[in-house]
Amino acid sequence: MGAEFLDLLIVGAGPSGLLASSIASTLGLSHQVIEKRSSLHTEPSAHVLKTHTMEVYRRIGVADEIFRLCTPPELQTCIVWCESIGGLTYGRLDLTNRRGKVPRFMNISPVHSANLPQSVVEPLLHERAKVLAGHDPVSFGAAFEDFTQDAEGVTVTVSQQSGRRQLRARYLIGADGAASAVRRQAGLRMDGPQALAHFLAIHIKSDMMPFLAQDPALIFFIRSAGLEGFFIVHQPVGSQVFMMRFDPDSAPFETFDEARCRSIMEEVFGRPHVFSIAAIDRWAMSAQVASGYRNGRAFLVGDAGHRFPPTGGLGLNTGVEDVENLIWKLGAVLRGEAGETLLDSYEMECRPTAVRNTNQSVLNHSRMSEVDHSIGFDGGPTPFQAILEQLKADPDDARFAKIQAAINGQMPHFSFLKLEVAASPKEGAFLRAGRAIPQPVPENEGYQPSFTPGSHLPHFWVTAECASLDTLAYDRLTLFVPRDLQEVWRAAVGALPVDWMAVKIVPLDAEMRSPLTSVGDFWGGTPFAMLVRPDGRIAWVEPDEPGDRDVELARAVAEITGRQSEGTSAL
Repeated sequence: MGAEFLDLLIVGAGPSGLLASSIASTLGLSHQVIEKRSSLHTEPSAHVLKTHTMEVYRRIGVADEIFRLCTPPELQTCIVWCESIGGLTYGRLDLTNRRGKVPRFMNISPVHSANLPQSVVEPLLHERAKVLAGHDPVSFGAAFEDFTQDAEGVTVTVSQQSGRRQLRARYLIGADGAASAVRRQAGLRMDGPQALAHFLAIHIKSDMMPFLAQDPALIFFIRSAGLEGFFIVHQPVGSQVFMMRFDPDSAPFETFDEARCRSIMEEVFGRPHVFSIAAIDRWAMSAQVASGYRNGRAFLVGDAGHRFPPTGGLGLNTGVEDVENLIWKLGAVLRGEAGETLLDSYEMECRPTAVRNTNQSVLNHSRMSEVDHSIGFDGGPTPFQAILEQLKADPDDARFAKIQAAINGQMPHFSFLKLEVAASPKEGAFLRAGRAIPQPVPENEGYQPSFTPGSHLPHFWVTAECASLDTLAYDRLTLFVPRDLQEVWRAAVGALPVDWMAVKIVPLDAEMRSPLTSVGDFWGGTPFAMLVRPDGRIAWVEPDEPGDRDVELARAVAEITGRQSEGTSAL
């Protein structure tokens, strides 16, 4: 058995596992990441990095490099439905001013969403994890086999080329993807349909700029008489993938050799194009969420806990929220600053978000049938071939207007602010407001920033270079207070027990603002203090008629961090 007793053992070096390592390092937690593969992912996989994900990446120090490498906004201005990329276009969804550093994102955050394939993101996360840990925390070629747990920690059996070994850790994190071995060993099942559809994935390398000059698109939905799928531009010059729907019973995966896949890609492009096939894979679209996110000292994050259809690009991003929610809580418990009950709030807060995102992804997938119906694709290959000939012969055919109307109805699939920001759980480690909370900003695409407990801290600038997000730290709570009351609140913080979670004070002025509104507007008539968790969720607001602020703050911190029995007895 290994001599070192780690704080965390993380299984899986994908986006969730590497992020978990980085946050663990900022908290000073001893940990190791084990990965059964010999290296990071080489194929593009996920590519949509939503606004909140980029906020988290800003906090760990990789956002700038991602923005440097990501697809320029001018090459993300549409989604195309077409017979082939170089052939007949049925219609386009206009995403102009809805991607990149544009007001709809910069009004709500200091960052914005990005398009960059997972195969490029992972090395950036790995390098950052090495910097933050001071060494490489990842052991490649190390496969998780099983684990047992006791009152002190978990014992994990790991298989490597040199043989089996055992590791001891306080907690185990399963970040090992959709086929999670940790989930199986923990006895946690997946709820929901296992296979909604089967797809062949043909990964290629090419220069797409000749096509993107006409259609600067992220995705091309291909609908021809003999072909159904979608082509994703992970990189304008570099990696792309065509996902083709297929029936593995009538056309086994093994029959798709390189020659056949090259023929398919030639049909996808519809005109001569130079490309190389990087990989041929298969993938089953599913919509599942784990029955539970925890078994004792073992936790699930990322795809180990949820599998979504790709429609909406929510998978990787939901994993980011899982990790950010969990790691600070584990750190607080490991440091003795919080009670074990704090860990119960992880599943309580994150599983409903995964269920919501699963439902949204399935809805997005089903809505796509509206476009297929308007094109006539759902009528069968022979009737559709006749329709296709009509559309080619008459650019003014009335069907084009119907198709465009159906395409315009897909906007929530590709651009919806509620899914860009951190989710707001209905219950968890936060306290209901004891005062009316102003709502100074009208709801836009499902998102309405406010100081409501449970919601994520709204964006505003504390200084010209420091956003509200930038004041947070993963090892402490942050207390935002009216500037003229900061000394009163400093005394209240100073009265907290020394072994409780640290509280940092950030004084606020009513004039501090975002492009949307000011702190004064969020306060309404009377300024009030607000306690924010390390993951940015608002945990407590000062009640409308506060009593002793020392007592109010102590009670709030105790209840939020699971120390209520200790805290209330001391009050």
